[in-house]
Amino acid sequence: MPTEPSHFSDYRESRFQFCPECGGDLVREQISGRLRLRCRKCGEVHYENPFPAVALVCRNERGELLLTRRAEPPSVGEWCLPGGFIEVGETVQEAALREFKEETGLDGRLLGVIDVASRVNGYWGDVVLIGFETEVIGGVLTAGDDASEVRFFSSDDLPEIAFDTHRKMIEVIRQKEQGRS
Repeated sequence: MPTEPSHFSDYRESRFQFCPECGGDLVREQISGRLRLRCRKCGEVHYENPFPAVALVCRNERGELLLTRRAEPPSVGEWCLPGGFIEVGETVQEAALREFKEETGLDGRLLGVIDVASRVNGYWGDVVLIGFETEVIGGVLTAGDDASEVRFFSSDDLPEIAFDTHRKMIEVIRQKEQGRS
């Protein structure tokens, strides 16, 4: 019989208590080898999926990495890549460029996907992060949205990065660059 992922015992309580279809109570039951929410009244199964998010790795002409200092939870005051959640009605690419502009004041061009990473049971619940390599094509460097500060850092002088998924994207880019030289 399939078992729950090892993180399940630490999994946050569901954000949902009532069925959006009929208003009935939701209960956790074993369905297809996993604990899932099912409505007691109408029987509808409600899947709890990870939140999709984007992060952008951008270097200037000196090879310095663009980071933002967080102004909102989680990790207020810590540094991370520009990025955020994909909103309903926008593509992954639109979300990436929107977040880049909102947090940095810069217009960007996506050069390609770096990698995809997962964060299980984080502050917001499970998150799937799509990392993009990005270049600046305009704008003025200005902290905005949920960033209190934005600046470029030398590779030798990076501050502690708030999120493990962001550290992974930075490491993938470093390895890629080392392979080019």
